[in-house]
Amino acid sequence: MAGTLELRQQVVDSMGMLLPRVLRREVPAVSEDTRLMEELGLTSSSTLELLLELEEELQIQINVEDVDREDFASIGRLADFIAGHTLPAE
Repeated sequence: MAGTLELRQQVVDSMGMLLPRVLRREVPAVSEDTRLMEELGLTSSSTLELLLELEEELQIQINVEDVDREDFASIGRLADFIAGHTLPAE
């Protein structure tokens, strides 16, 4: 499924750009292993804002009904979740 892998990489790339905007501060270089809550201090409200920004940036719709706290463990985990839970464009 090349489309899913491509989307996953787009999500990772976009997060590096969107996190400073969502957190309203400079963010050190991030990788797939960067822990969103522990290292970057994401809260539940900033997490929601990040998802909305990703939807807008990538022109996708994320099905958040199955999202779990573990899905926000790291950038890579969140990218995996989003790549597997994107709804078809309307």
